[in-house]
Amino acid sequence: MIIPLIQDLQIAEVQFHGIPNQERIAIYVHKYCSLAEYCLMLSMPSVEGVPLPVKDQMLWFGTGFVNPGDWIFVYTAAGHTTILPGQISAGTTLQPRIISLHWGKDHTIFQNRALNPMLVKIGAVAGPPQPMPAYQGNLSNKSHGLLS
Repeated sequence: MIIPLIQDLQIAEVQFHGIPNQERIAIYVHKYCSLAEYCLMLSMPSVEGVPLPVKDQMLWFGTGFVNPGDWIFVYTAAGHTTILPGQISAGTTLQPRIISLHWGKDHTIFQNRALNPMLVKIGAVAGPPQPMPAYQGNLSNKSHGLLS
């Protein structure tokens, strides 16, 4: 199986390894794209040196669009998404932004230097049909023995 390399986004580095509320992954945006197509996963090198995903360690970026020159900082701690204007680059009409996302972990991740972030572009999905909306409350008017 041949998997193409991602050209739109690039992980530049992990910053502030193991420092609570500062540890983050710096991602540079090369091309306009929808973040809804991307996930961030943790990987660990195999014996052969090939990065393998770590079970149950994935972050979907959510919806939104990014422009060339934007920076995405994914903090491993909890927090709120913020989007700040960046510094104006000479010769561009779009002002790069700094987008801060949060993984929501209650601990740092990258104090273990064997762990690495890995970008994944979603190519296809499958699942069961969505169920019809249904009432989730109590269908009877009885108090079921509770005092009213």
